[in-house]
Formats: sequence, structure tokens, C-alpha cells
Amino acid sequence: MKQKPVMESDWIKAFSERLGPLPARILRGIGDDVACFPSPGSGNLLWTTDSQREGVHFRWEWMTPRDSGYRLLVVNLSDIYVKGGSPVAALVALGVPEGFPEETLFSFYDGLGEACRRFDCPVVGGDISRSTGQFDAVLSLLARSPEGCFPARDRLVPGDWLYLLGRPGIARAGYGAFLSGLSGRGDLAECVSAFRRPRIYPWFAGLVTSESGLVATMDTSDGLGQAVFAMADQSGVSVILEPPENWLDHLEVPARILGEDPFSMAWEGGEDYDVLLAVRPGMGNDAAVARIEQQIREEPDRLIRLGEVVARESGAEMASVTIQGQNRRPVRLERTGFDHTR
Repeated sequence: MKQKPVMESDWIKAFSERLGPLPARILRGIGDDVACFPSPGSGNLLWTTDSQREGVHFRWEWMTPRDSGYRLLVVNLSDIYVKGGSPVAALVALGVPEGFPEETLFSFYDGLGEACRRFDCPVVGGDISRSTGQFDAVLSLLARSPEGCFPARDRLVPGDWLYLLGRPGIARAGYGAFLSGLSGRGDLAECVSAFRRPRIYPWFAGLVTSESGLVATMDTSDGLGQAVFAMADQSGVSVILEPPENWLDHLEVPARILGEDPFSMAWEGGEDYDVLLAVRPGMGNDAAVARIEQQIREEPDRLIRLGEVVARESGAEMASVTIQGQNRRPVRLERTGFDHTR
């Protein structure tokens, strides 16, 4: 009998069961990208962590050490901004292989420092140790957010609308450019840049308030498909996707060059750091959409209405996600995206 593959979500569930229930003072713990708990003063505190591991998240031949250091902070900030937070400070833990070039390490910190200054998030300490494998860098980030508004993954209900802020698949095209040896092409330069230095949305944090109409948010760093399924699974719902016909026009050229399907690039690719968000009719959703669109009028990104949240089929244990295919016939989509355990 074929054994079911272990998924990252399976491990997280098992870890949570062994750790036991959270104390009442924790507002949000395992199960989202960010933990949330009350601040000793006003508002809430957010806490997240993410890593950049050689051979998993990056390769030295694909990006400079400075790019890798920059990435370490911004991948953490992305989770904070989509939850309405503003950074306070960060800690960094390094695992450095024996004989690792000192100039590479210093260049990595130059990139990290660049990001710290750009996004006003100081690194205040951390840890460094010898690694028996490859280079590892882990960052833990503390942030503040307003009280009473944490748009968790599990807040979807039937009737909510899903939107996507960004341009899905652009970073996946950059990854494909490196794999195929085409990263030097001028018509793929934007894609390569998006992979090396992810685009994040500091201004989005200011839109997350208790009156904003935003009920659930997360970034798509592990792929759009993974994000949609994560929200649907944790909310106990399903999703019907009906994006506009031109929603992947930005992938026309890279898809043709790389010989890939635009939808697969958008749905399965990771490292985009777009924002998946849900708005609810009757909660100021029109105003929320208008505010986001106003912010991106002069940006290359766009706000795409992806589809609607629906009730899960009777007796179904897992969420389903369908999209209108040819002849308006629904096509059920596979679970996909980057899994850190495989």
C-alpha cells in the first residue's frame, strides 16, 4: 500500500498536539504565519520567524550574499505587514560552515543592514555557531499591531470574496530563468529581480484595522495554491475561483520564453510574496477594495478578484478549490505549492 507523503501541515499539527493547548494570554499561536499576544502597553505584539538556508531557499551562484541578507529580513516583514503590524526589532541566528569566506559573511550582513535601514527594523542581537552542513540564517521578528484586528487564516465564511494583491508567478519565472540558464536575458530581468529581492507591501499594514472589512490575510510565499488551500482548510470551507481573463497577462512573455504554462507558474510557484486577502459583504468590502486600489494606482501590481468562498460539500473532510475551465465547466485544482519538508 502506497504511504501518504508527509506534509508540512502534518508535522505542524503533530507538534501542536505535543505542545498542548495555548494559555489564554496568547491570542494566536501555531496555525498562522504570525503569533499574536497582548502588549503590556496598548495594542498587540506580533512575533514571527523565517529563514534563508543555502540549497533550500537560495544558491550562491544565483544571487549575491548581499541579496541573501536583504531577503532574510523582508521575508519576515512580509508576514508582519499582511497582518497589520509594524516592526520593532529582530534577532538573527547563524549557522556558519567551517572555512566559510569571511567576506561573504560580511556582504550578507551588508544586505541585511540595507533592509534594516529601509524598513526601520533594527537587528538587536542573536546567535552564531558552527554549522556541520551549509550556511543557515534564521531571523525572529517582533512587531506591534492595533488591538482587535488580527486577520487570521481561519476566518473565511461562505460568501466572502478572495482577492490577490500582486502579480502571481513573476518570482517563479525568475526561478525558472535561473534553472534554464536564461537569467541574463533582458526580457526576464524583472522576474529575476523579483526572485532575488521579493517585493513586499509595508503600506498594506495601515489598511488592516477593525473597521477595514479585511477578514483574513496571508502572503503567498509558498505559492498561491498553497495559500488558498491553507485558508480554506483552516476555515472549513471551499473556494470557487473565477479570476478575470487577463489576470495572467504579465506572464505571457516569460511563459513563452521558458516554455511553461502561465497558470501553473502562478498557482504552483512560490517566493512571490503577494497578498491573499478576503473581504466580507456588509463589512465595508467595497471601501476596503477601493483603499487598496488607490494605493497601487502608480504601481505595477494590481488587485485581482480571484473568486468566492463557498460551503464545503456535505461530509467532505477537506477543502476543494475549483476554477471555471473551458465551456464554463468547473475544474478541481490539485493541492500544490512549496513544502518545506520535501
